[in-house]
Amino acid sequence: MGKEFEFFEHTADIGVRIYAQSIEELFENSARALFSLITGNRDILPNLEKEIILEAQNIEELLVNWLNELISVFFTYKFLPKSYNIRIKEKDPYKLEALLKGSEYDPYINEVKTEVKAATYHNLKIEKTPGGYKAEVIFDV
Repeated sequence: MGKEFEFFEHTADIGVRIYAQSIEELFENSARALFSLITGNRDILPNLEKEIILEAQNIEELLVNWLNELISVFFTYKFLPKSYNIRIKEKDPYKLEALLKGSEYDPYINEVKTEVKAATYHNLKIEKTPGGYKAEVIFDV
């Protein structure tokens, strides 16, 4: 597949359009977009693991919960992920299980470029496309 994500302007916030062939890849690419925005996705030595388990009533809520959990993990625990092993169960409730591999955030190696406060529901879209999936998310910065 071509590009994983692209950013677009949205008033005082930042939007991202995410592309993927599967729903799991959509969630992975959304995480890559988030950390590209926060730190620029520089070199990370994956020597730590973090497990995330989330539930939601629908796939849109699950995506926002996922991104907000990643923001919390980064700013609270200083964990910077490098790789994502994601499983999603698309039933009511929707469930995400992810094993992240990464490292402790080091400001001398990966400075914070943009302080992202939250992923929002504003103009949130997830749609099935002929090539897989596309989503749009607005980040409060």
